[in-house]
Amino acid sequence: MKKNVIKKLAEVSYTKNGLDRDKIAKITKKLKREDLRVYIKDLKTLEAKKTVTVTLPNDAGINEIRAQFIKLYPEKRLIFSIDPSLLTGIKVIDYDNEYELSLRGFLESSIRQTND
Repeated sequence: MKKNVIKKLAEVSYTKNGLDRDKIAKITKKLKREDLRVYIKDLKTLEAKKTVTVTLPNDAGINEIRAQFIKLYPEKRLIFSIDPSLLTGIKVIDYDNEYELSLRGFLESSIRQTND
């Protein structure tokens, strides 16, 4: 099966911005093993495009931060996680774009610039 056809099948696997298990079950029964691998890869890519991951050093003020990100990304699913190693700051992953605004990142970039 052609890759663009499999990509279309992955796109129609959604109902109201969420994966539809019934559609996925019907599609997967019809696909060959090699086509199934491409289909799963396309589903993962679509999920990554529809998701923004926000990592914070602690949960202080998370409700205000969540409200701001809902305004910034109204069409995307937001996932919040806590990583104390950030020290201070925030890390945002939007598909293949990664933004890190933290004390650790600032110090690491300062050390790299000093060594260059």
